[in-house]
Amino acid sequence: MTPVPSNIADQYVQKVMELIYAPEKERARIQADLQSHLQEGLAGGEDMTALVERMGDPREVAAEFMAAVPLVYGGFGRRLAAFLVDMIVIILFGGLAAVLTISLSNIVPQHPAGLMENLIGGGIILLVLISANACIAMILVYFPLLEGRFGRTLGKRLFGLRVRSEDGLPASYGQAILRRLSFYFEILPIEALFIPFHPKRQRWFDLLAKTIVVREK
Repeated sequence: MTPVPSNIADQYVQKVMELIYAPEKERARIQADLQSHLQEGLAGGEDMTALVERMGDPREVAAEFMAAVPLVYGGFGRRLAAFLVDMIVIILFGGLAAVLTISLSNIVPQHPAGLMENLIGGGIILLVLISANACIAMILVYFPLLEGRFGRTLGKRLFGLRVRSEDGLPASYGQAILRRLSFYFEILPIEALFIPFHPKRQRWFDLLAKTIVVREK
């Protein structure tokens, strides 16, 4: 059988597999199916570029495969434990930033007498502002940044959880931000009570963002 051109087929297969969330055995089967289909098309005389275009967008192809992959949803207890770990991380970071801010503010020259004192005082004030803003930024971006980029926070990684779109594909940054609005508006404890009663263990804002939390296999 004629080998598939790696510069086209391998890139296509890689794009599809990057979107697939499944056990290793299932991932290997999906990858083999993709490669086999491409090999058959090439053996039949079809141009590889045209074949890849006919197969469709990698995200759509991945969604079709994911429709056949059973997902195990993260339960209330495991998600709560992961959230508590994340809050500890945020509090520790915020505490360190607060200590640094206070320490730096205490050494700002109270009555600068010259250019050097003014420069030192200005530099320390700048560090104070950076430290304070870092604490605020940590609270605001911790969840959406990690969930949008990696699908999980430190707490979710520890407890084997991952945020995905309802179709099983990776969640976008927009979805990650939307599902966390309840945290920023301090209604997370209320909507989290919805988790045990939903078949996909979704919160209200998970439903709005069309996200799910699944357990790693």
